[in-house]
Amino acid sequence: MAYSHVGRNKVLLGVSGSIAAYKALELVRLLVKRGLEVKVIMTQSAEEFIRPLSFETLTKNPVVTSLWDPLASDSINHVELGSWADVFAIVPATAETISGLAYGQANNEILATALITRVPMMIAPAMNTNMYTHPATQANLQILKSRGVEVIEPIEGDLACGWNGTGCLADVYEIQYRILRALTVHDYADKKIVITAGPTREMIDPVRFMTNRSSGKMGIALAKEAYLRGADVELIHGPIHVRVPAGIKLTPVLSADDMKEAVLNSFTPEVDIVVMAAAVADYKPKHAEDSKIKKTGDWKSLELVPNDDILQVLGEKRGKDGSPKLVGFAVETCDEEQLIEFVHQKIARKKVDLIVGNLAHESLDRETNHVWIVDKIGRSEEVSTTYKSRIARKILDFVHKL
Repeated sequence: MAYSHVGRNKVLLGVSGSIAAYKALELVRLLVKRGLEVKVIMTQSAEEFIRPLSFETLTKNPVVTSLWDPLASDSINHVELGSWADVFAIVPATAETISGLAYGQANNEILATALITRVPMMIAPAMNTNMYTHPATQANLQILKSRGVEVIEPIEGDLACGWNGTGCLADVYEIQYRILRALTVHDYADKKIVITAGPTREMIDPVRFMTNRSSGKMGIALAKEAYLRGADVELIHGPIHVRVPAGIKLTPVLSADDMKEAVLNSFTPEVDIVVMAAAVADYKPKHAEDSKIKKTGDWKSLELVPNDDILQVLGEKRGKDGSPKLVGFAVETCDEEQLIEFVHQKIARKKVDLIVGNLAHESLDRETNHVWIVDKIGRSEEVSTTYKSRIARKILDFVHKL
């Protein structure tokens, strides 16, 4: 699946001599799967941990391991590579590499290329915890940060040396998203977006609850896409598994009332857009029992009362200037013509800017979706069945027009 939203797609990856070098292979696999073109530079120390052939197999490009290695052309390696790249990431970055970068050394291919390139640069340190926390290393990192180098901080864990502490390479999933963010056009820079995702649970008793089939995948995809495009994102989510970049603020909730409270707490003048992608329960039990309801063989009735419609509450609460922009979702079990009619009714009733309509059998529990995007002045776009990440991109493109 090519990452087609970005105009830039060339990643130069520097791999220095840490035992964490093997994790760079997984990073390359993730980037190539995204449709990015990747070229790799390795120090001679890195070759002691992993062979260049592994990277060449994944990237389909030759790996440069020395200042004297020839490329396909006659150009000087570091000059050609520095000019070719759209982003330069050094993963892992050793203490020696960090020192060389800080002091402008050029005695290996990674350091020489770093002096040549003018594209965004990021490093992911990996080393013994004492080496990482040493004042010299920390001073070098501050120098690099002052020059605009993005440092993807290491995490705490079991180190190869047998110690436990901060120095483990950051999760490659996180590194991947930091690289993607550096490549993506930031048309949502300086925008604060609140997104909801997943189902809610309405308790019947301490062990039973009412819920729905929402997986939260659409809301999570929207949060990731907004983050890549430069937004400040808060994801308010129901009880689902969530794995998103560390830059996204997570607010977990359980019930519809919990979600309403969290959304209203985040509904500040600084918020530019609210996207209600969560499948919030329409009803809840009038009374939740304090202890488990015992099975007696008799029929039990459950009295339900409606939950507040959070999106409608927001539509009535927002300012006369129409801010923030409000985006809702409508999932139905009807035909397409009826769906569009319901969407228009929802826009008017809830006083929102845009509704994304979809059908239950095409969206719930799926990686894909098929949607109709409709705004309050009647503009609409149908997005045929595709991955939810692409649907998220289309929705944010449409919202940007607002």
